[in-house]
Amino acid sequence: MKFILLVTFLLSFFVNATVILPDVLGDNMVLQQKSSIKLWGSAKVNASVKVNVSWSTIDYHCLADKNGKWKLYVPTNAASFQKHSIDISDGKSITIKNVLVGEVWLCSGQSNMEMPFRGFNDQLIKDADFYVSTAKVEVGIRMFTVVKNAEIKSSKIGKGNWTECSSKDLPNCSATAYFFALRLQTLLNVPIGIINSSYGGSSIEGWLNPAAVQKYTDLDLNKTYNDENAWQRPYVMYQNMLKPYRGYVINGFLWYQGESNVLRYGTYAQKLHDLVSLWRTTFNNPELPFYAVEIAPFQYGNGVQAAKLREAQFKGINAIKNTGFVCTNDLVAESEATNIHPSQKKPIGDRLANLVLHDTYHADTIKANSPSLEHVTITSDSIVMQFKNSYEGLQNQLEFIGFEVADSTTFFRTVQPFLGADKSSLIIKINKEFVPIAVRYCFKNFQVGNVKNSVGLPLVPFRTDEWDN
Repeated sequence: MKFILLVTFLLSFFVNATVILPDVLGDNMVLQQKSSIKLWGSAKVNASVKVNVSWSTIDYHCLADKNGKWKLYVPTNAASFQKHSIDISDGKSITIKNVLVGEVWLCSGQSNMEMPFRGFNDQLIKDADFYVSTAKVEVGIRMFTVVKNAEIKSSKIGKGNWTECSSKDLPNCSATAYFFALRLQTLLNVPIGIINSSYGGSSIEGWLNPAAVQKYTDLDLNKTYNDENAWQRPYVMYQNMLKPYRGYVINGFLWYQGESNVLRYGTYAQKLHDLVSLWRTTFNNPELPFYAVEIAPFQYGNGVQAAKLREAQFKGINAIKNTGFVCTNDLVAESEATNIHPSQKKPIGDRLANLVLHDTYHADTIKANSPSLEHVTITSDSIVMQFKNSYEGLQNQLEFIGFEVADSTTFFRTVQPFLGADKSSLIIKINKEFVPIAVRYCFKNFQVGNVKNSVGLPLVPFRTDEWDN
């Protein structure tokens, strides 16, 4: 009898149920302009679902399937600050309110991307009070913060909600993502939507699918996890916090992760390639831009594992089309050597935005790239390091710090280069009693250099050797 009553109740529920939408389709959302957006959810079984959007006079229709699932596609207009609504009905109507059309980006990674304006414990965001107090709803920045989910069972509907990034809501929003959005909005003058799907401590393997991770042998896939360390599982962030949003149209990805992979730096470049490919496939767009942030200097302990991870980040990104890289070598004070969450997030957001403005939105006047090593020439009396993206030249310094050279003993000693006549090279004079064969710049777990190009962007750390030490 109880079974019959339960079946009767469930049948009644599905017959009478009204439209149910995923959280990401909700009040305050931003839709990608000039695109075919997807709307989806559940409704009455086999019901006719009708959709009306305030920016169009067309009625959109589709049929829910035998499980009540439905989807349809609606074109969006050019970006504007006009507030729109979307009415969806299967006989009973619901309305999504306060919708803007603009540019949408997905931000992801671990705690430095997650880090909200309120900070972590005694770790604060620089100038947070000012930006929180001056945040205005009228600017049109909206953020959807994905609820963390490390459960073994995959989630098909991610949890979260859209906020208008007002002074009230901003303390709980990602600082890096907001600063990115703020600069983008200021220069493009369109609404900006951010989907922030980040999880502190997560590894890159957590954001990959099983097929990608199982190619590698540097992670124990037979390890048992309990509730306390569930977030360390591979796959779970991808399955629960990224894949559920694959139907939402975005214009690109921002990625700030790597700290949890320092000890597995050897496979990071290839895993980064796998991640970009997987995410582009997941969002059904092989050309989606992908911009990555270098992990900041931090005193991880002995060795140079973090330097090798940064090297893998830079090389990995440069091997993938339609990507960009933000160097953070200059954004950590000596007093923050043991702070995994350095306070300067605005320069990171600004640098991400400048890369996006130049590469994705084709603002050619913006100079957005850090200088990086182009080639090294070693002669009998000097080492000449040539750099690209120096623009009008490297900034002159009383002394350039962070450089080391080594001979065949692989023992490194500090040297002082000087600026070349072309201002895009640095030169190290060689003592005839010492014959160097390798040069490094800030290739340590924690070392802050001072080499910058004409627009103030820091030189990407490098080495010319492949030694273990």
